[in-house]
Amino acid sequence: MKRILPLLLLLATPGTAWSAFEPVYAGARPVGMAGAFVAVADDAEASFLNPAGMSQVDRFALTSYYTRLFGMKELAQISVSGVAPTGLGHFGLFYHGLGSSLYREGGFGLSYGRSIGRRIRAGLAFRRMSLSVRNYEGASAVVLDTGVLVDLPYDLRLGAMAHAVGRLTESGPAAEPPRIIQAGLSRTGDRLTVSFQLDRHPRHGYTTRVGQEFRLAEFVTFRAGLTTDPSLFYIGLGFEKGHLKTDYALSSHSLLGITHRFSLTMEFG
Repeated sequence: MKRILPLLLLLATPGTAWSAFEPVYAGARPVGMAGAFVAVADDAEASFLNPAGMSQVDRFALTSYYTRLFGMKELAQISVSGVAPTGLGHFGLFYHGLGSSLYREGGFGLSYGRSIGRRIRAGLAFRRMSLSVRNYEGASAVVLDTGVLVDLPYDLRLGAMAHAVGRLTESGPAAEPPRIIQAGLSRTGDRLTVSFQLDRHPRHGYTTRVGQEFRLAEFVTFRAGLTTDPSLFYIGLGFEKGHLKTDYALSSHSLLGITHRFSLTMEFG
């Protein structure tokens, strides 16, 4: 019962529950900006957060991410993703895992992105997701996600992402990935990036995300952001030395407590 109680508490708390097969907010950098990343998407996390942004990555990049949501070992989350630039466009590969032997979600995918002209970038991703609950039948699904980035005047950038816009295969009970639409606007200056994003969930309605990233020094970056429904505040720090980057993010929930998140990114070439 002690192992089941944290999961039941999480799923029963208004504003924190999620459905199976929803897109994962992974990576300490985007989470430190409250997930307002669809109009930024300029690193290895772009492979699943908005594959259109992979065309901004100019060398092979690999990132890993780990957290225990609300400090619960039953909700351990890991993620690994990579981006490879080629003459034919940018290719991405990613994997996510969430949960324990009691309840586990997993997913992996392939993504592709490229520039179309000088101002438009487009991308797509194929995701295969699986769900297993002890003593219950599992489920799986394969979906298609699409994304776009558009450069606007005054250093503005418009980004949009459609998750599960195409459902290719589904099997098992409750294997219906939600079609989630995200749209955002960002502006990057000399040292400051600000980003606004609106998510539409078919069952949970709208969530607003606002984030910022400020370079304090050559190797140190500070991040902060907030969301509505649920109302959460995020802060984060990034450290960069050569081709190695480490990121940390923290969020706090009034009922479920604090979540610490860590990422490590390496670039090659």
